[in-house]
Amino acid sequence: MKMNIITSIAVTVAIAAISAALYISHSDQSEKIETLSRQLSEVLERDKFDAPLSTLSARRAQELPSAFTYASDFGVVGDSMANDGPAIQAALDSAGMDETGGTVILPQGVFITTQPIIIPPGVTLQGQGYGSSPLAIKFDSGGSTIAYCGTDHAVKINGSSSGLRDLAVYDWPYNHGDFDGGCPDIKAAGGVLIQAEGATVESTFLQNVFIYFFVGGQALTLSAINQGGVAYSNIQNVRLRHAMTGLKLEADETSFVNTNTFVGGAISGGDFHYGLHATGPGDCNDNKFYGLGIGMYDSEVAHVYVTGSTTNVKMENIRFEAKDKDMSRPIVIIDDSSYGNVINGILGHTHIKADMNRNPGIDTMSQKSVGLDPAPLNQFWNAAFKGWDGPNRIMPGWSLQHSQAELMVFEPDLYPDHNVISIDYLNYGGAFKLMSDQTLKVEGHDFVTFGVYAKSSVPGSISAAMRYTSGSIISSAPHSGNGEWEFIGMSALYSKTAPYFYFSITGDVQLTAPTLTFGQTPATPGASLMSSSGARMSGTFTLGGAIGYPPSEDSSPYFWVLPKNEGNVFMMDMLGDPVRHIHRLNHSGADRFPKGTVITLVFEESGTRVKHSAYIKLKNNQDFVSVTQSSLTLVTKGSATWYEVSRNN
Repeated sequence: MKMNIITSIAVTVAIAAISAALYISHSDQSEKIETLSRQLSEVLERDKFDAPLSTLSARRAQELPSAFTYASDFGVVGDSMANDGPAIQAALDSAGMDETGGTVILPQGVFITTQPIIIPPGVTLQGQGYGSSPLAIKFDSGGSTIAYCGTDHAVKINGSSSGLRDLAVYDWPYNHGDFDGGCPDIKAAGGVLIQAEGATVESTFLQNVFIYFFVGGQALTLSAINQGGVAYSNIQNVRLRHAMTGLKLEADETSFVNTNTFVGGAISGGDFHYGLHATGPGDCNDNKFYGLGIGMYDSEVAHVYVTGSTTNVKMENIRFEAKDKDMSRPIVIIDDSSYGNVINGILGHTHIKADMNRNPGIDTMSQKSVGLDPAPLNQFWNAAFKGWDGPNRIMPGWSLQHSQAELMVFEPDLYPDHNVISIDYLNYGGAFKLMSDQTLKVEGHDFVTFGVYAKSSVPGSISAAMRYTSGSIISSAPHSGNGEWEFIGMSALYSKTAPYFYFSITGDVQLTAPTLTFGQTPATPGASLMSSSGARMSGTFTLGGAIGYPPSEDSSPYFWVLPKNEGNVFMMDMLGDPVRHIHRLNHSGADRFPKGTVITLVFEESGTRVKHSAYIKLKNNQDFVSVTQSSLTLVTKGSATWYEVSRNN
């Protein structure tokens, strides 16, 4: 036991000594580490005893590589003259094969390379920063610069958990003897490329990286092709300056680039076509940006350009600047096919071009443009389920299909004044559809959000369903069947040519407080709207007023059509001939007023006769004959027949 403790202490001290050696100047570090490791091995070889802890420590010391790989040990020079590409790549490959540590340390200097630097999976290339200037690289002020002279991308990352930190990547523009003066005439395809081809590349990262002067391509690209995917990348404090495209996100039709996070950093300088360009046709969405500054003086296309039906960006607290753009040229362009974009922050110049109804999350502080929020009004008439006619299975505002199910209406539960419909499915074989009795459609919006509170002990008893913009029927998640109230609903693009929203019921269920709003606003069940729960009113309530004209000459002189949805009070204009007869009002189905509509006909002249008939039922079967400034008030049950409420003649 005594020997075990002593040896354990020796192992611990030796490991600590090795760790301390890491902080010694690396010029003599390798020799010190080798000496200490040899001494440790001798101790362990001399004292062969049964000591699990000491044995474990020894094995780790023997099996694990050092924490870092030093590029200087592989011959890098960094004098802006030698071609350091092969040496840097050798250091990275060594780290990637676990022969040395997984972090490659690049010393201060300018490292010319004519070949792309490829970062293996799990490896970090770490420099000494990028000097003192945020606008250009000062080669005499410290820092590590990869200076690329070639037509490919300067740095390529094609494996997970790998990345760059604390360095600059530069498209080298200067003459150089070793390259026959060719660098000024060569433009690279890009700076840093994170690419997934036929596989998923996850958790790559860039931190404190300056990517500079890639005016022939993209400074930073996240790309997925051939069923590949780039996800969960973390990009922090990356500066992109002078490029054709600052940041490009792209996925082919078989691939995806999503759920990547960008924090801080900036895109600035000149020569830009795009600051940020996100494009499909594959899934290129839910990429998040926080606190990014996009401040080029101008961009040939846009500072931000998003295109593709499955492409969007989430940008929070962004600052946009474009001093050289005139007001006719937008700073942000969201293609009409893209939706679900979120952009907020400060918009310093010009405006945003986007379908704001498809992108209600776009809302920047600006004097030049504004975002749009759809009105959160419940489009379901009679959302409180009032006026139930049990014997005739009639609920105002609702179409109750399939008589096989049994319906009952109970007192409110979740929300005041909102009744509960109880549906006994009775083992009916199909789906009972609960839907509005009228077509709900708002051309100004592309999205619909709707749902209903449901309580059921039958799993899957109800789901919300609708016709998607493509024409197919899609549905929400169903009820879990836990016997509790759950809100069953969905939000999606809807078909404007054939809108269709309903609740599909396949088991016993109770329902209350249905709601439907256009846009992507949250659902508002239980709202006390006048159309849903008899809300109180204070102040003056103004009824719409309209004019009732006689029938046209090519129609029956007795069949009058009052303008629907223009008011409840109609000033009857007889066009100079008050001696007319009215036998019928709005007889066609398309012209009929909803059940419960009360209208008042006001006659300024005498002599007009409203006939008692099967379609206008008057008190005591007596015709109404107008006198000067007289009126007749009628109500409808939703059919072609009107009933007298009162008269003043």
